[in-house]
Amino acid sequence: MYARHLCDILHRALAAPGAYHETLQRFETLRGYGLLPRGRENAGVRLTDEQISSAVLGFLPTLPGWAGHVSLLVGGLCAVGGPSASVRESKTLLRSIAAVIANDEACRSVVSFALSIAHERNGSEYYAKVILDEGGKRKVVSYVSHMAVSLLREGADKDYDHDQMRAPSARQLVLTRDFFEHLRKEVITSRDLDLPLKTDSREYESEEERNAFHRKLGARRNSCFLNLEVDTHVTWPKEPTRVEFGGHQFVIFPRTKKNSHSISMDLTNERISAEEARTLLNRFLSILSWCDDHHAVLKYGWSGNPVPVPVQRSEEVFHTTSQWVFSRSIPDDDDLLQRLAYYREGLNARNAGLVTFEVLSFYKVFEKRERSKQGKPNPTKHWIAKNYTDVSRLLRPEVIKRFDADRKDIAVERYIFENCRVATAHASDAVPSDADASPELRRLHSAAEVIHALARHFIRMEYGLSESYFSDEPLR
Repeated sequence: MYARHLCDILHRALAAPGAYHETLQRFETLRGYGLLPRGRENAGVRLTDEQISSAVLGFLPTLPGWAGHVSLLVGGLCAVGGPSASVRESKTLLRSIAAVIANDEACRSVVSFALSIAHERNGSEYYAKVILDEGGKRKVVSYVSHMAVSLLREGADKDYDHDQMRAPSARQLVLTRDFFEHLRKEVITSRDLDLPLKTDSREYESEEERNAFHRKLGARRNSCFLNLEVDTHVTWPKEPTRVEFGGHQFVIFPRTKKNSHSISMDLTNERISAEEARTLLNRFLSILSWCDDHHAVLKYGWSGNPVPVPVQRSEEVFHTTSQWVFSRSIPDDDDLLQRLAYYREGLNARNAGLVTFEVLSFYKVFEKRERSKQGKPNPTKHWIAKNYTDVSRLLRPEVIKRFDADRKDIAVERYIFENCRVATAHASDAVPSDADASPELRRLHSAAEVIHALARHFIRMEYGLSESYFSDEPLR
């Protein structure tokens, strides 16, 4: 089975009619991520079952340019309950699909593969669910992130809710037994005939030009690039440019109609971890901010590309409605008005990527105004300790798990007061906080989710403020 042959098969099975150029773009992107053989000289390389599986997963996103990124992430999802609960004891979703392609019995057992992109506030989460028919008995296998360690232990699938969806909406691609039987038949036929590849390789011409461009930017055969968006007004080069800073090299991309300002660093050849890279790039942006006296915020991204790539501009989500109804009055409590201002300030800081200000602003929402009395507990600490259990039930388990791992054995109220509020508000020797250091920023992001939930709980419970656009009275 050659990539060119597979491209035609998957286009007929999974793509919209007349959109063949998008299918070609998906395969081009998959090659860019190293998931399919790259270059004209490898056009005649026969695909493995894992490479065929990667190509199938590349049809999950609606945008063809995301095929490689999504295929890499979704293929790495792990079975709830571990390999023993999976398809033919395969560890990941990619290997499960490969097992179905490779084995006739496994192929016949498939009822469906449901692949999902769930849209959440901080981005997209990926899930998968497989339904099998094993001798008339239905078996369900769910796949989650490898970071959900508690769900990957043996037996975790027994108590797992396979129908649970953790996001307001999701987009699914469902692959049935008919799809896999047809694909397996094509693969077997192609391998049995063992015909030579017939192609003029024209689809590789533009790729060869890009390969030369990427080599100029420092890409090598074993490269693994981290690509991060930057929100800034500092002076930036007009063309993609290699920069040396702090003993390392990286590539900075300019803002265009389609792309944001961004930075890419080769983690493998620069011998640096993703956390260390983020810290170094924050230091780089701090120098630029000082020189230009403008803001420079290192935002989110991903790693895994064999070449440096610019980050596409993300459209800000907004809500409109044809029937917009608003009937609210200004609260007559000055204290509430101040706290609402702090709450909005926290959301603004989150949107700007300023996590230290996000922590401080949300903390000020529930901070008690009275002084601590001698011999009495701090009022704010007391409120946190009293309400944390109720608030934690509203948060996702992975959020609480990260938060607990960061605070270790420190009491919640003390950790939030000293390690979050004091650390970010003061230059404290006892609880220092480096706003450029990647581990510290990750810790504060975890804490910010909890502090945000506490802030919303405080306004809801202390003031009973309505969350409706058209009524001052809380909905019952």
